Amino acid sequence: MIISWFIGVCVLLLGPLVSRACNVTLYAQGEPLNFTSPNYPGNYISNDNCYWDIYPQTRGNNVVLDMVFSDIEDSPGSTCQYDALTIYVKNNGDQRKAESKRICGQSRIHFITHEDQHFHAVFKTDGSVTRGGFLIRYYETDGHSCGVSDLSASSAAWTNLTSPGYPSNYSNNLDCRWTISAPVGYEIKVEVVYSNVQNLTACSSDYLLFSDGSTSFASQLGKYCGRSYITRVVVSSRNYITITYHTDGSDTASGFNLKYKAGTFLTTSTERQNELNCGSSLLSASTSTWRYLSSPGYPNYNYNNNMDCKWTISAPVEYKIKVVIRVLTVEFVYRCASDYLLFNDGFSSDATQLGKYCSALWDVVSSSNAMTITFHTDGSFLGRRFSLKYIAQTSAANGLNCGSSLLSASTSTWRYLSSPGYPNYNYNNNMDCKWTISAPVEYKIKVEIIVFSVESVAGCANDYLLFNDGFSSDATQLGKYCDGTRNVVSSSNAMTITFHTDHSISGRGFSLKYMARTSAANGLNCGSSLLSASTSTWRYLSSPGYPNYNYNNNMDCKWTISAPAGYKIKVEIIVLSVEYETTCARDYLIFSDGSSSYGTKLGKYCDGTRDVVSSSNAMTVTFHTDSSVTKRGFSFKYMARTSGCGTGEEINGYETKYIESPNYPLDYPDNADCSWTISTDVEGYVIHVKVEFFYLEHDSTCSYDYVQLYDVRGTYEHSLGRWCGFDGPDTQSTGLSMKVRFLSDASSTFTGFKLAFTAGEPTSSSSFSPNFGGVIGGVFGGIVGVAILTCCCCGICSRKKSTTNDQSQRNRSREDNVNSVFSIPLHNYQPTTATTLPAMFTPPPAYSEVVKDDPPPYCQAVPLSDIQPVVTSFPNDACEGIDNPAGPS
Repeated sequence: MIISWFIGVCVLLLGPLVSRACNVTLYAQGEPLNFTSPNYPGNYISNDNCYWDIYPQTRGNNVVLDMVFSDIEDSPGSTCQYDALTIYVKNNGDQRKAESKRICGQSRIHFITHEDQHFHAVFKTDGSVTRGGFLIRYYETDGHSCGVSDLSASSAAWTNLTSPGYPSNYSNNLDCRWTISAPVGYEIKVEVVYSNVQNLTACSSDYLLFSDGSTSFASQLGKYCGRSYITRVVVSSRNYITITYHTDGSDTASGFNLKYKAGTFLTTSTERQNELNCGSSLLSASTSTWRYLSSPGYPNYNYNNNMDCKWTISAPVEYKIKVVIRVLTVEFVYRCASDYLLFNDGFSSDATQLGKYCSALWDVVSSSNAMTITFHTDGSFLGRRFSLKYIAQTSAANGLNCGSSLLSASTSTWRYLSSPGYPNYNYNNNMDCKWTISAPVEYKIKVEIIVFSVESVAGCANDYLLFNDGFSSDATQLGKYCDGTRNVVSSSNAMTITFHTDHSISGRGFSLKYMARTSAANGLNCGSSLLSASTSTWRYLSSPGYPNYNYNNNMDCKWTISAPAGYKIKVEIIVLSVEYETTCARDYLIFSDGSSSYGTKLGKYCDGTRDVVSSSNAMTVTFHTDSSVTKRGFSFKYMARTSGCGTGEEINGYETKYIESPNYPLDYPDNADCSWTISTDVEGYVIHVKVEFFYLEHDSTCSYDYVQLYDVRGTYEHSLGRWCGFDGPDTQSTGLSMKVRFLSDASSTFTGFKLAFTAGEPTSSSSFSPNFGGVIGGVFGGIVGVAILTCCCCGICSRKKSTTNDQSQRNRSREDNVNSVFSIPLHNYQPTTATTLPAMFTPPPAYSEVVKDDPPPYCQAVPLSDIQPVVTSFPNDACEGIDNPAGPS
């Protein structure tokens, strides 16, 4: 009796104090605060499950998280399957997840929310190794704290300007703009001493932009990104310059350091005239002789920095502009991001781009009677110049005669089509030839490409042949090709072929043949489109010709499977052998929920075997193939089921079996009702369950979509808990069987779950014989423990004067956020002893090193709920635990 009483006191008094100090809501302020893993800077504990919700203190502000230190047990391939801190960015209104990041190992990561969002951080640990944990600094920002926006340049001394936070990393989602002015008659010179800005194609992500005037819409003087230790110089042409600093929501770096000064930096009137005068902007192309255009001063001297010259060349109606570049010497970088000649197909630089060049010599042809040419230079390279010639030509002169656009396919012999000029000479640039081939009703068009020699790039973006399934180039696309030989078959009695070439490389062209064929000749018979599912036996469906021969190209077979009211359709794919592509864009099976292919998509597959379940008594299956590779095809079976999902599984020994929500990893259907029974025949073993993935619709009572577990003993079922949201079950049965029930309502659907089940010995507290002495002792000990704990809190917490306690008071005043908590099951057994590995790197900063004058961490822990396994928010009169364990005083 005495021993039982003592154990009861220890469990209730000491257990919560060392188990966790989390599950709280924090509010970020302008001054940085911190939160840490439980027991920091000591090792965290095993089998733990903590969360933090971090909101901005000021409505409309963003929250920034900076990971100061992390040491979390990693796993092979950095999958974070052992211990992990998951950071979710969630919308404040509907609590939907906007994005997430799973963290383990040793990371230094920087996060920021957008407006009307907050962070939900979840820290889960398994039963093995523990490490040093983490310390995260958090604060709020308006997202645009860039300092003074209007600056003045002195002619006497340099003035410095740096990115926000420099030399520390800048923040995400910045849009800073500074306008620097100087006295009239002066220019502004800027020297970028150092820059380290995330570098993506054409500086599209983070960049530093200089504009020649008082707005960011003025002429561009330079746009920079990447890391540079070389001083870049930018000079305005007037007494204003605007600097724009943009960052996106991904990676960050240390930013930039620059200086600026006012002065007269264009040393002679000749240089000033060359800088500002690009010549006449309106030019006329002759229909008979070549005319010439070159950089100002060519060939006697080079062009200057920071220029944007534009010329528009026009020609008579029905003519096109042809340009031949003779000389082009400019700074060459990837994608011509610094200096370039830009050609646009019309009267504006906003018209369709014909080409952008910074090297080599090219011919450029417009598609109309106008072309706009832009010559752009930045502020970093000297020695640039160009020379070109231009003329107005008719379509015939450019070899753009495509021949008759209406063709007829024979039912008995092949007919031929080739690119203009084939095989005697190469096709021309800027062509768009279209031909429509028709056949008698009930026939299809079959095309075989014999020769194909055009400019080939990824995605066939330059020159290509495009096949459309009908009388228009807007009809369904059958294929877009720029290399190889292949067959293309229409699904009707018409096909449109487009031959497109751009302004650059030309090749020999193409030659193809075409004929009208019947469906039977093409082997495109899909069979009956209306199928009925049996409620008692499996029925089967396979691709045309399976298994004797491969399916054909350009097939679109559709079948609708129906079942009696109150039933669902369950499909089990037995074989799926089709052309594979990562997004299944070529050949695929699509399962749609309902009697139409426009219904909710249940899955799109091009490899593997899986189960698919409808949410109603109808399902539509579409089998699509493109015009290239063919394979064996598919075979699947289908049946009408009342629930559509759920089976019985028996586990032997320590093997692992998995169950998944219907259609996982795609969204589960509405109105799912699934049941599985997991059992073992090994006497003394129980069923253990752990989460591989879990994401259901969340609500505080888990009444919409949820997973519920039952402890099964004979005909008796006892609920072990109900789970929804992001946090699934981690528990065990008390006997040989466990039942799993999954229900979804008729509203939102999500990815679902994958649960792992093993059979093994119970943990120490999973099964026991009743001990009435222990129960009585536990009750008595609980009363005494609560009294002692209350005294401790009052005695300790009353002496604390810190930002932490002030923030706790603020937290309690915002009940709408505090009460938005996931349902998280508590463990009903003691965690196994963790094995701690020695640190192999610099130890974490001490708690006292990052926080001054704060109370010891984790004064009080989260109280255990009387009703397991659901955790609710803290009552207002409870001592909640330290929500800012590392906040300043």
